[in-house]
Amino acid sequence: MSERRCPTCGALVSADAEWCGQCYASLRAPAAEPVHHAPVAAATEGRVGPATEEEAGAKTPEPASAAPVPASEAEPAWPCPVCGNRNPIELNRCAVCGTSFARLFQDAEPGPRVSPRGAAVWSLALPGLGHWKSGRPLDGIVWMAISLWTMGTVVLMLLSRTGSSGLGPTIPLLVLFVAAIVVLWVTSAVDAHRIASGVRPLVTSRALLWGSVALVILSVVLLATLVVVPASRAR
Repeated sequence: MSERRCPTCGALVSADAEWCGQCYASLRAPAAEPVHHAPVAAATEGRVGPATEEEAGAKTPEPASAAPVPASEAEPAWPCPVCGNRNPIELNRCAVCGTSFARLFQDAEPGPRVSPRGAAVWSLALPGLGHWKSGRPLDGIVWMAISLWTMGTVVLMLLSRTGSSGLGPTIPLLVLFVAAIVVLWVTSAVDAHRIASGVRPLVTSRALLWGSVALVILSVVLLATLVVVPASRAR
């Protein structure tokens, strides 16, 4: 016969094949262990005729088939760093969660260094400190820089308008910056608590920078409307 069947999965294989093409099971017959015939000879001594079936079977044991190898373990695969699913090596993304294969070579982000409550307390002391303590130093620097800028603007406005004239028309501008400081303090504490808890923050550094640009534009418009235009008309 030019063909035979695999004893493991039943697939057709050639007569001289050493491995099954379907389940990769070995088709090589294991080497037969030496059989001791002394007990059989002693048992049949003095008896004429062929040995019984039990005795003949004891002389020639049947070869044991090789253990099957699962195809999923035989094929090369890569584990997903997010969900743990084993994906074939030809896939660029995880079949379960869609994580990219390149994620395996990225360094893990540093985990939170403080408790969520401690991060919120640090941010109430100064916006950005909670981000810094939670493993986000760059975000912390952005928050601290913008917070110090708004506070410095308020202090300069108060110092420049002290005296008999008072704040005058710059009161709406002062109210705007004080409201911005309050929003920065509260949002920074909430986001620091979320980061330390492993949750995505509400405001990213990019959104914070765009908000600062909007604050500058709005303050310039208010300053021109409340101070520059009335002064030019008075002349």
